[in-house]
Amino acid sequence: MTEMARTWVAAGERKGVGQGVGDKGLPFGWAGKTAAIAAARGAPILDWLSRANVGGSQGVIHDKTDLSVAQYTLMCVGIINLVDDEIHAVSRTKMPRGTAAIGLRIMASARSLRTAIEALGKFYLMIGQGEKIALVTSGATTQIQVSADVPDPQLSATVQEMIAVSLHCQFSFILDRLLPLTAFVTHGDHPHYNQVHPYLGCPILRGKRTALVVPTWCLDLEPVAKLGDTPVTDAVLHWLKLLDARPAIGFDRHSLKPVSAAVYERLSQRDISYAECGLELQLPHDELRRALAAEGAGYRSLRHSAFLERLQPHLLSGACLDDIAFALGFSDARSLRRGVRSASGLSVSELRNVICVSDSPCDPLVIGHLKHQLDAMN
Repeated sequence: MTEMARTWVAAGERKGVGQGVGDKGLPFGWAGKTAAIAAARGAPILDWLSRANVGGSQGVIHDKTDLSVAQYTLMCVGIINLVDDEIHAVSRTKMPRGTAAIGLRIMASARSLRTAIEALGKFYLMIGQGEKIALVTSGATTQIQVSADVPDPQLSATVQEMIAVSLHCQFSFILDRLLPLTAFVTHGDHPHYNQVHPYLGCPILRGKRTALVVPTWCLDLEPVAKLGDTPVTDAVLHWLKLLDARPAIGFDRHSLKPVSAAVYERLSQRDISYAECGLELQLPHDELRRALAAEGAGYRSLRHSAFLERLQPHLLSGACLDDIAFALGFSDARSLRRGVRSASGLSVSELRNVICVSDSPCDPLVIGHLKHQLDAMN
């Protein structure tokens, strides 16, 4: 490293250090475990990240440094290129550079997302890749389960999350739309359980296997992307643009099926009960429930998302909580706080922070470094 001031320090060891720049994201203490290992083995990853503005103006990266989605992606790609190991320097297997581009081309030629994922899994198996992908369907939802050949159990959850985020990027690119997620399942000591994932935009749940949970109907979506000479670069940059266009609350109403969309449209105008919604749609109670279940949706989740959408402009305006509560039909600020916590897993102040930084563009310095690193992977 060029100077000791640009380094990684454990939380609490250094006082008065800023927590980085960019959007709120996963803390480096969790997401950067593999980067710290690579640095300990001599790779200049931390010094290189600090020169891309990760860690703020002083370039100091520590456990509580929040990584924006672009910074997180830059870290993952940088580790891959620095140590030439797709499983981030901790797996038993290595994958030749360019494999990610081949995987994208295989998926882009598939007839559906299901066959694309199955083909990618077979490709990984054929080349002896340590990553494994499995589809496990249970009614209206399907888990895209991810595993990696990581000998250290303390690192497996972190590495598998990196893989899952990368897969979401690739799937969204070939579909030319953000793949809607109902949950991200993981294990280990994840810092954001029962909160919204800062990159994937869905709740983080505890489970035995790492998985992206999607509505089953998404598996029938058809890949539409036309791949050029730099598919990996194109995939990541396009994914970042899709994320930037996503509402701050992380909900994509355009991904809804017809009945769910009709329910959401009414809830986005005002809060109504299940019975009232059924009357407006002229659907009996049981028929509405079955229709939503068939689309992989639930009334409560739609109600929560619609509430957050109605709440967003009030938070951006800087209005006090009592005024917001009155405008949205709550009895007082305390009831509003409970509603926000129930709908998002965040406090009002946390949600306000997420919304207020969501319109900030990605640091051009980060994007420049990211594009340079991605071009080496095509």
